[in-house]
Amino acid sequence: MKKKIFISLLVVSFINYIGCGPSLFSTGYSVLSEDEINEGRPDSDESIKLILNDGTEIDCDPLSVSEPSKTYYYKVITPDRFLLGRGGITNCITGEASSFKGVVSGDMIDSSNIEIKGSEEYSVYWTKDNNRLSFENGKCIEILPEQGTGYFLWQQDESLRKISFDEIKEIQTMGKTEEWNEYAGPIGVGLVIILSFIMWKSLSEMWQ
Repeated sequence: MKKKIFISLLVVSFINYIGCGPSLFSTGYSVLSEDEINEGRPDSDESIKLILNDGTEIDCDPLSVSEPSKTYYYKVITPDRFLLGRGGITNCITGEASSFKGVVSGDMIDSSNIEIKGSEEYSVYWTKDNNRLSFENGKCIEILPEQGTGYFLWQQDESLRKISFDEIKEIQTMGKTEEWNEYAGPIGVGLVIILSFIMWKSLSEMWQ
């Protein structure tokens, strides 16, 4: 009798997991409070949603995301020059090369040039720390001091769009549950296998 009750509970749990389990990893955004914003949020590696005063919602990602995004953002608090881009970086001393996804402060840029390789045009920047940055045409853009402050939104091969701070009603950041999405599939499969094995073993023992 106890085995039958135990098996029934396993079956119910299994069905509940299949039907409702994915909600454990549901996606969502959380609204940043004024205190969090004053403390420097969103962090430079956080994907965000900007809700504007007119109701417009804009999803955007930092340049550091691994996959290409439709819209990138960079927050400027103090007017200055910044280079935004996704390309390659080579250490001029060691020759070590790797991919680059991010922002370089203007005061680190020593010089720049346009290079043509075959039919491709590249924007090349040399930095004061002996690095050479290379970007395919349309894969980088600069923010200049005269453009002021705010959230700068950029789509590759497109011009910058500035959203001033007073245009923003609220800022939402990706919730912790969202960060687990990449693990939800493997975890779910593992749990299903474990539950299936336990149910099979229990049924086998009951039938013996």
